[in-house]
Amino acid sequence: MAGLMEVFLLKDRVSRDRDNIFLILFEKAFILISLLIVLLIGVSLNLPGWGVVALVGASLGPIVYGHYYVIYIRPVKKKQNLDVEKKKGKTKRK
Repeated sequence: MAGLMEVFLLKDRVSRDRDNIFLILFEKAFILISLLIVLLIGVSLNLPGWGVVALVGASLGPIVYGHYYVIYIRPVKKKQNLDVEKKKGKTKRK
């Protein structure tokens, strides 16, 4: 699992390639929509107010990390694996 500093470094590396403001806005909006869905699930389960807050608070970290993983970390990891496989293929052929 990537550490917090690695996540920010990977995000910075990918955001250089993706400086489109609309993608950044859609990313933040999708995180907020996901948290809204969790909030609505808590309300629909007739949880008390503190229960809804605890549910949203407990899901905040996994939702944000999940979005960062899908958008920023996974593409860089795939690229690194492809680079490693290409290097292994070159060394085996020689």
